[in-house]
Amino acid sequence: MKNTLLSVSKIYKGLLLIVIISLILLYTDRHNRNKKENTLTLNQGTFKPSHKLKLCLIQYNDAPISEECRDGIIKGLAESGFAEGTDYNLNIINAQGDLATLNNIVDEAQSSHYDLIFATSTPTLQTIVKKIKDIPVVFSVVADPVVAGAGTSFTNHQSNITGISTLGDYEGMANLLKEILPGAKTIGTLYTPGEANSVKNKEAMEMYATKAGLNLITVPVNSSAETMDAALLLCTKKIDAICQIIDNLTSASFSSIQKASASTGVPLFGLVGDQAEKGAIAAVSRDYTQAGLDAVRLAMRILKGEKPAVIPFEFVSKTNLIINLKAAAFYKIKIPDKVIKKADKIIE
Repeated sequence: MKNTLLSVSKIYKGLLLIVIISLILLYTDRHNRNKKENTLTLNQGTFKPSHKLKLCLIQYNDAPISEECRDGIIKGLAESGFAEGTDYNLNIINAQGDLATLNNIVDEAQSSHYDLIFATSTPTLQTIVKKIKDIPVVFSVVADPVVAGAGTSFTNHQSNITGISTLGDYEGMANLLKEILPGAKTIGTLYTPGEANSVKNKEAMEMYATKAGLNLITVPVNSSAETMDAALLLCTKKIDAICQIIDNLTSASFSSIQKASASTGVPLFGLVGDQAEKGAIAAVSRDYTQAGLDAVRLAMRILKGEKPAVIPFEFVSKTNLIINLKAAAFYKIKIPDKVIKKADKIIE
């Protein structure tokens, strides 16, 4: 009996030793896995290029939407931990609205061995699509990259190109107009026939205006010198409001549209944030600084090794409602409280 008890005691001691050793091994393994996971997280957040990157930003003109996007790109690079002059050099080139100059800029970029090219505006993307095939390109401030020729869909596109679409929130604008001007029947806009993005935006505005029970009247404009006369002509069309769509030409010459609106008393609305600052009653605006930040996010995926071909085009991730109460008072329009409450920014 005594021998049996001793044997059982030895068995229990052996089992206890096995349990203790197992617990030690389990703890050590868990500690090592947590350490590895933390290291991976830190590495993902502190990505640094293996060499000083040679980057380029090609802009078609000085439209406010392109300038805001440029600021977003610079901010995005800084927020990604990149130091200019140490981790990268960014060459910013502007064609000043001249297509011949734009073609020369893109030709030079093709032979300059950039690591990655940022591009703003539809004319820039259209030119790049034809000329650059082997350098990664990330676009922004483009209404419809498919119309621009960059692909057949947001997922099937030219293998070296990806980017951010900033097609305006025309559904949101049409609904806002009905809230602020419930009796409105007809609205008007200028558009630029020579800009594919302008034509696309016009079609989108027309579609959502029709859904909201509004008729859209358009007047073409081909140069900044024509904008004032075109806007005055538009105001004679018995419209209830101007709702200016997005394109490069009218964004750059919006002050002429505002002057025509103010002189005739036709209420003015816009789809670019700074247009509310310049006298529009309200703007339903894609956030173009965010569009630059979004473009950098895609660029970082490419710089870390992903191919642009497998990165789908995206829509900009943020839209803002901006209300100008001073402009509303000028046009003798009362902004409903429910609209004011949902505004992202109010200009007093």
